[in-house]
Amino acid sequence: MKRLLSFALLLIALKSALAAPSLCLSRPIRYAHYEFGLLHAAGRGGIDEDIRRELERRSGCRFETSLRPRARIWMELERGELDMAGSGVQNATRDRFAWFAHYVLEDNQVLLGPRVPASVRSFEDFIADPSLRLGGVRSFSYSPLYDEQVQRLQALDRVVAVSDTQSLYRLFALGQFDAVIASPFLTQHYVRALKLQLPQRSEDWDPAPATPSGLVLARRSFKPEQAAGWQALVQEMLADGTVRRIVTRHLGDPIAADRATYKTPPR
Repeated sequence: MKRLLSFALLLIALKSALAAPSLCLSRPIRYAHYEFGLLHAAGRGGIDEDIRRELERRSGCRFETSLRPRARIWMELERGELDMAGSGVQNATRDRFAWFAHYVLEDNQVLLGPRVPASVRSFEDFIADPSLRLGGVRSFSYSPLYDEQVQRLQALDRVVAVSDTQSLYRLFALGQFDAVIASPFLTQHYVRALKLQLPQRSEDWDPAPATPSGLVLARRSFKPEQAAGWQALVQEMLADGTVRRIVTRHLGDPIAADRATYKTPPR
């Protein structure tokens, strides 16, 4: 009787294992990083790299990683030339070609240079002064409100677009533009790495909550049930504290890590 019961349980376990879709592809998963301070820096790794390594360990899948410009990553995800990327911000356009699994929060601040008058306390004030310009990285998405203001400034030809975040901070320090919208993941990294002075003014001009960011999965590469499996892995890492430990290690501040770690909304 015990043998029959053990055999029946084994059959159930095998059936469940066979029914569960593999998260892997028939080839290594093409995963791309982009330069984003504490999230990823060439030669140093970062939060995204530690998350990716943990996903690789838990899934058993093989990964092939690369470092690419952010704008190129989004194009290649849409075309199916890449399978995954880290720390992508979700929006309606990207939902058409990607799934998302959030694990960090980006609470973007507006860093203001010395030429910005003290009277400028909002984007409306900033836009009202035609001498002021904003710097930004091509293809960056910040939040619905910030993105709208960037578009307004672009229409006025008052946005200086650069190719990467390191250039953004270098040029901002040189006074090539008057403000940037920046994540603490960037500011903390580049102030240290480039030995810059912290901007005297850092303000929050968006009353909305922080923006979720996380794993991006190309719809051309993964079936819906595979995407759901990767999302479940990320949720598992959030629930067991793995993500928070990784974020804390890089930020060096448990309180800041609590604010920067995505919390699953209650069902």
